[in-house]
Amino acid sequence: MKKLTTSVLAVVLTASFALVNAQTRDTIKTQDIEGVVVTALGITRKPKELSYSVATVKNDDLTAANSTSTATALVGKVSGLQINVANNGVNPSTRVVLRGNRSLLNNNQALIVVDGFPSPQNVLNRINPEDIQEVTVLKGANASALYGSEAANGVLIITTKKGRGKLSVTLNSAVELETVAYLPQLQDQFGVGGFPDGTSYPLENVNWGPRYDGRLIEASETYANGDVWKIPYTPIKNNHRDFFDKAFSYRNGVTVSSGNADSNILFSVDFLKKNGTVPKDEFNRTTVRLNAGKKLGNFEFSGNASFFNSQTDVVAEEAGRQGRPLYWNILNTPLHIPLRQMQNWRDGYYTRNEVSYYRFYENPWFIIDTQRDKSEFNEGTFIGNVKYNFTEWLSASLRAGYTSNSNTFKRNRGAYTKAFTVPDAYSNMDDYGAYTLDRLSNFSRLNTDFIVSIDKDLGSDFNVKANVGQSVRIDKQNQIEVSGDNLIIPDFYDVSTRTGLLGGGTFKSNYRKVGIFADLTLGFQNWLFLNGTARNDYSSTLNAENRSYFYPGGGISVILSEAIPGIISDKGLNYLKLSGNITKSGNDPAAYANNAIFAAPAGFPYGSTTGLSQGAGAVSPDLRPEFTLAKEVGMEFAFFKSRLTGNVSLYQTNTTDQIISISTSTASGASSLLTNIGEIENKGIEVDLSAAVIKSQDFRWDVSVNYSGYDSVVKSLSEGVDELSIGGYADYSIVAEVGQPYPQLKATVYERDDQGRVIVGANGDPIQASGLKTVGKTTPDFVLGANTTLSYKRFKLYASADYRKGGVFYNNLVNALEFTGLTQHSVTANRLPFVFPNSVYLDSSGNYVPNTDRLTSGGGNAFWDKYSDVAENYVTDASFIKIREISLSYDFTDGVIANTGLTGLNVGVYARNPFMFRPAENVYTDPEFNYSTGNVIGIGDQRQTPPTRLFGLKLTAKF
Repeated sequence: MKKLTTSVLAVVLTASFALVNAQTRDTIKTQDIEGVVVTALGITRKPKELSYSVATVKNDDLTAANSTSTATALVGKVSGLQINVANNGVNPSTRVVLRGNRSLLNNNQALIVVDGFPSPQNVLNRINPEDIQEVTVLKGANASALYGSEAANGVLIITTKKGRGKLSVTLNSAVELETVAYLPQLQDQFGVGGFPDGTSYPLENVNWGPRYDGRLIEASETYANGDVWKIPYTPIKNNHRDFFDKAFSYRNGVTVSSGNADSNILFSVDFLKKNGTVPKDEFNRTTVRLNAGKKLGNFEFSGNASFFNSQTDVVAEEAGRQGRPLYWNILNTPLHIPLRQMQNWRDGYYTRNEVSYYRFYENPWFIIDTQRDKSEFNEGTFIGNVKYNFTEWLSASLRAGYTSNSNTFKRNRGAYTKAFTVPDAYSNMDDYGAYTLDRLSNFSRLNTDFIVSIDKDLGSDFNVKANVGQSVRIDKQNQIEVSGDNLIIPDFYDVSTRTGLLGGGTFKSNYRKVGIFADLTLGFQNWLFLNGTARNDYSSTLNAENRSYFYPGGGISVILSEAIPGIISDKGLNYLKLSGNITKSGNDPAAYANNAIFAAPAGFPYGSTTGLSQGAGAVSPDLRPEFTLAKEVGMEFAFFKSRLTGNVSLYQTNTTDQIISISTSTASGASSLLTNIGEIENKGIEVDLSAAVIKSQDFRWDVSVNYSGYDSVVKSLSEGVDELSIGGYADYSIVAEVGQPYPQLKATVYERDDQGRVIVGANGDPIQASGLKTVGKTTPDFVLGANTTLSYKRFKLYASADYRKGGVFYNNLVNALEFTGLTQHSVTANRLPFVFPNSVYLDSSGNYVPNTDRLTSGGGNAFWDKYSDVAENYVTDASFIKIREISLSYDFTDGVIANTGLTGLNVGVYARNPFMFRPAENVYTDPEFNYSTGNVIGIGDQRQTPPTRLFGLKLTAKF
């Protein structure tokens, strides 16, 4: 990986400096590289005026590989922006973080703004990338003055397309194939049996039995007539892999557009039908958008309306009696059991549920058919903006945005009858009845911004730009659910058919925030810019004494290439900017965090008697907002008539008064206290380089690379507290530890000597140390992204990749495979006792000596069961290199499409995630996957199905 990193940088830098001798005539001027960028509240600024780091990703880069998610399309394209795809499936979840984790328990994800409207986080996975003009990334906390505390983690500003030019119609159509990229590498030497008493039992799910030898063994119960299903005791090649489907997706869209200087309109509709690699999983999406704008005298009107509908039908994440994910059941199927033949579980002679191989857990096909989560999501968003220009330099605008969504969710769990009873030495899974749950969730947000803006020259040397305004945000959320079990009608999931208890509940949340803000920029001779911001928020989630909180900011930008013209030349430097800023931002707690919560305790209602109990947590009466102080210095430059451009940023953020629930003595009447404690410090460097390496009439090669490196360190917690658990289990946990990087993974480990060698006992088994020990941080040391485009005449080849170096990853999937006896390392000694690698023992003199003769107590299940208690065995290097996107397209010439009615035709092929390179020790899964999209990062389990590759064909026609 190190060689690859060096090679990428070498290519860019070598090619870039070679541009000095380029003979191609360039006409790019300094102002061309500046343009304008959309900043907070839709305000456009020249980059030279900004004192903080900004990056822009255009539509061509977002849609090059036909990504259906804007979040995944942004991966690797901007320094400081880390987007993790937390899981796989038809509608994967993502985590979007800028410049690391600032908060221990609260939200660390960036704010998403669409056309000036602060939107819910998951809008990135809902908005159609084809509708986006560009995404502007404000990396620091500077935007919080205008957007409020939600912007403390940075902002992604999405600007959608507007109608332009004469009336045109664009059709987009794509079809793609998704296949499993790889599965865990498993041992295929030993088969079923051997658990728990060491005897062989052919109808086992664990693989601690004899070697595969090809003989026929039983795989079903014996019928009364003596029939029994017998199959070869031989591992089936690709048995688990072939369980998954080759999935196809289809996407079709149309855009109608027209516009001029005074009016514009755009209408688009897009349909996506996606099948999953998990059989019967489906996701359908429809997006509709209408954008329009009009100038009437001194008035400017603009607005848009969008509608989103999705329908999801997927196998349950936690299914069956044990609440296991489907992947667990697949991997627990021994390699000699033909998974595809088990599909007929309803009435197959040997494979139906009552007689089939499965008795400790459910047949995966039974799970797929009867354990489903179905949902339909609808969302409508309306944004309107009116601006009045009093003069050329004074204007006022009012923007109002409203979004409302509803999610109808239904969970079905089919009834199960166990196959048959196995001997007493083995467990039996009990029968269970059918279950259903219905949930209706609603969310709405109203956001208004009123802004008075000034942009005025003061003589020939000075300019002042100012924005003063007020914003109001109101969020409302409601949820109601009802459930019932022991349903009496097969395959009919309705609570009215229950014979068991009726369950359910309601939830309601209201949130309101009002902010007053100001933003002032003073310019001098177009090379010196001073900026100041201020905001005061009033939050409904804090007590009256702390409800109002103020946070200011300031910055400076100096364009040295304008101030000192002598430093620029056509064959060298042509633009140089230095900048710096310091900003404070606040962050309030979630709704009702400051209130006592009551809920019905277990056993209630009791007959006709109802009851409520107060939660065991208390809240500090002086609960305050979290505050982040952000500092940043940066440099932007351009060389060789802007053929080589780049920027470098150094930053530091300190977040204090973290809002955290800490344990307290129950003698106080509460087991926890929500209060303000602790401080996290983030330091980092970001580098972005772009080069037009070759630029001729027919051929062009553009390359861009970005580098991000940061450290998050816990500076303090509360008095007497050095460690705080963020989440985990008994043998591993994600923690915040004073003086250490955040987040840290702690796990059960082996006792070691001062040389790091494992200490074994008299029985040859390694000795487990007491407690949990730190095994590493779960965030990368650095992230390197690379993007390149080669254009030859009408051909265009595009590729993007990223390299994440460092960090660790706990893979609970391997722990599960250990139980079932399928890990490769469990057969390295042929299931016989062995000398534990790199081990020592204490000799009679009290010295540790290398272990060359003490064998482990065994090589079968008993030993490896103890091995699985030590979580460090499943901690691997989280580094990886991914080729994220590759696309090849061709624009047909006018001659080819003449007399067809077409004004443009583009055909392309593409691939997403075609290649991935991991450390040799990780033979199991993608370390980018994660247990959740929250702050517990660095943990993977069986909820993530295998990684996939996608290959597609796309056609774009314009009329």
